[in-house]
Amino acid sequence: MKVYDTVNKTELELDEKGLIDIMVAGRQVDLILNEKKSDADGYMSWDIEHWSSIDPKRFIRCYSLEGRVLGESTGHNIYDLYNEFKPEEAKEVQLS
Repeated sequence: MKVYDTVNKTELELDEKGLIDIMVAGRQVDLILNEKKSDADGYMSWDIEHWSSIDPKRFIRCYSLEGRVLGESTGHNIYDLYNEFKPEEAKEVQLS
């Protein structure tokens, strides 16, 4: 999939594994979603997911809605990541 690197101003071709490797190396992956998502309880809605790595097996996802960063975040282990991290469903993928 096409990924825009906002730091180096280049476009890369990466798959999901490549994005995970880049997160582990210290970069943030931003998934700009096609539409607003909400959690199961309707507590929170977001339209951008910001993924980054704490260490090679732990990841954190932060959220934004309409340009505003939300205070909530979720932690994921490497196994959760395969169920929750879905760059192929995003409208746009960026590296920060």
